Amino acid sequence: MFGRKKKDEPKGKVYVDLSEYSAPMYAQSDARIKIVEVMSHRDLKALMDMAYRGNILILDFSGFEEEDDSKRDFAKRLLEVSADMNGSFTEVSDRLMVLSPGGLNIDKCRITHREQ
Repeated sequence: MFGRKKKDEPKGKVYVDLSEYSAPMYAQSDARIKIVEVMSHRDLKALMDMAYRGNILILDFSGFEEEDDSKRDFAKRLLEVSADMNGSFTEVSDRLMVLSPGGLNIDKCRITHREQ
């Protein structure tokens, strides 16, 4: 259009050989899946430290009574922590909760088998 000639473009598909480029297949991380038995409110500070380090926490609340208000307060604080770090927090059962760091969402689903 402005006096320049188009270069000869190859016809058809062009393939790029990526074998000469090497990249790690995964990023190394210090994050772990931590399974923690929660016994009292004194455990909250340690749990928050683990969460802010990027660990996935599976929390066992078996040490608390069924309708214990302190368990509800504990869960509320952990929900605030997950919101602060853009993570996810969910209750799996009455005794089991999961807290994950930002970028790793928790998806609860139920698998049903259908007879045919």
